Amino acid sequence: MIKWILFGLLSVFQGNIFAGSLEPKFVFSGIQVKKDSLKTPAKHSPHKASLYSALLPGLGQAYNEKYWKIPIVYAGLGISTFYMFKNRDSLRRRQEALNLLSDNDSNTNPAKYYANIPLASLKAQRSYYRTNRDYSIIAMAAFYIINIIDATVDAHFYKFNIDKPLAMRKEKRWNVYSSRVGMRSTIGLAWRF
Repeated sequence: MIKWILFGLLSVFQGNIFAGSLEPKFVFSGIQVKKDSLKTPAKHSPHKASLYSALLPGLGQAYNEKYWKIPIVYAGLGISTFYMFKNRDSLRRRQEALNLLSDNDSNTNPAKYYANIPLASLKAQRSYYRTNRDYSIIAMAAFYIINIIDATVDAHFYKFNIDKPLAMRKEKRWNVYSSRVGMRSTIGLAWRF
């Protein structure tokens, strides 16, 4: 029985034990290939992730296999883009009404809604919509940059192990203590994490 076990072990290692090499070799149809020469998987690159996210928002998250973040990226970009266009259109309507009211030509009248609004109020509304349009552009740029930063950080931590043994473990310890404060005895409980 022991002879068969030794024969099995020797056939697995292909005689490398006696040759002095302990590296296992794999035999594929008569060709011997060392384990080290097999193709290793490519390293997960943070540079690629950030480049992908810069080219197409959400593509870096797909590269990092964080597919649940893609709708969040597009929701942030989409909402800020929507409000940018909405505020831009409102700004343009107020600007056109201001131009028509301030040209001193009685033949040009703005739309009925803007005809009864005073110039100061129209200027205040124009300023309000311009500010909101600028904020929407800033929000759109911020979501775009956050998308790139998120993809880069996720790529750096792609192979980081976050199993339960690494998580913080809470321990509840009840310690009864007593002391003399002043001339009174005190008893209490301490609860630590």
